[in-house]
Amino acid sequence: MDPAHRCQRDRHRDRQWDRHRESAARSEEEYMTDLDQQAASGSTTEDRRRTLVVGLLADPDTPAEIAAELVDDLPDMLGAQIGSDIVWELRTMTLPVTASAQDPEEVLGAVADRIADTGWDVGVYITDLPMQYEDRPIVADLDHDRRVASLSLPGFGPFLQHQKVRNAVVRLVADLTGTTDAGLERGQDHPSRIGRVSARYLHPVRVVDIGDDRHTRRYVTTPWRGRARLLAGMVRTNQPWRLVLGMRSALAAVLGTSAYLTITSTTVWLLSTQLGTGKLVLTTVVSVALMVAWIICAHHLWERADDDGEREETLLYNASTVLTLSIGVLVMAAAVYVLTFLGSLFLLEPSVLGSSLGRPPELADHLMLAWLATGLATVAGALGSGLDSEEAVRRAAYGYRERQRRDGIGQDDRASGAPSSSS
Repeated sequence: MDPAHRCQRDRHRDRQWDRHRESAARSEEEYMTDLDQQAASGSTTEDRRRTLVVGLLADPDTPAEIAAELVDDLPDMLGAQIGSDIVWELRTMTLPVTASAQDPEEVLGAVADRIADTGWDVGVYITDLPMQYEDRPIVADLDHDRRVASLSLPGFGPFLQHQKVRNAVVRLVADLTGTTDAGLERGQDHPSRIGRVSARYLHPVRVVDIGDDRHTRRYVTTPWRGRARLLAGMVRTNQPWRLVLGMRSALAAVLGTSAYLTITSTTVWLLSTQLGTGKLVLTTVVSVALMVAWIICAHHLWERADDDGEREETLLYNASTVLTLSIGVLVMAAAVYVLTFLGSLFLLEPSVLGSSLGRPPELADHLMLAWLATGLATVAGALGSGLDSEEAVRRAAYGYRERQRRDGIGQDDRASGAPSSSS
């Protein structure tokens, strides 16, 4: 190969090598640029994942139990239905907000004062205090300026309170954070998934705008249907089944009397087989009514309205008391009936019972005997309830806020009465 041709080949190879190095350098630069962009993009995504703290402030008893149940599933539900780009942090606090305030606006203001130093972004107060706006029960109150809301458990009715409150909290948090309007109005077709999930729990409600100087809303139910649901919700928050163990003296009197009648009274044996089902039902109704009336009178549970404006509210509280005690006494009677029936099967020999009946006893005879003995013993339980203190009866018959309200009424009555003789 001549020198001219070799020189030309070397120059061509050098040019190829230079292009290869330029291409490699350019590829490395592009690769590093991509890494920088990905890192910058990832950093921006992390910055966008802001944290919002949702605090649940709950009254003791039932509200605190529901708030504790929401800790596990509410953050995931908030992320799924409001925004997955937000880190939802849930905090709970059990604290009686105020003992004396009954006005909804005062309650909401007290909530805002309580959570002012907690560092919460949104505060939701769960209470078993029934609240009304004019003639409509209140389900929820919102104050957008202070980013607080309150939920009244009785307004949700007696069933599925956990699910209703959970879905209501999600919608109200969405409204308070500006993610979307809660859209709780009756008949409104809410476009978001939040509305589709929760509509069956919160309808029918309507929005009432309150406060000219603040961005506030109030969600109320219909007058008649809403009041029935409010009354049932009040009974539910009172937890009437607690009456069984709360009034130990009454329970002991019913059990003792029922056992005595079942074992020793041949008259009760004969009557139980002769009385029909209708008379036994009437006996149970009368005995329960007598025990409820005795408890109300002996422990001063009946309220009186001071003026016409309080008459409707007083009627609601008295109806709640009667229903709560009636359910509680029925639960007590049912428990005593089961124990009496089992005792009758175990203690009464067929030959002894058969000698009084004039025939071999059957299972139905034991069932009727336990029924009659329980009904008669319930009347004796009314006398036994007088041995329980007034504080014990209220603790057994009412939820926390209702006891708090009644204690406040008692203090006001004592303050307005005659002065104490002690100095």
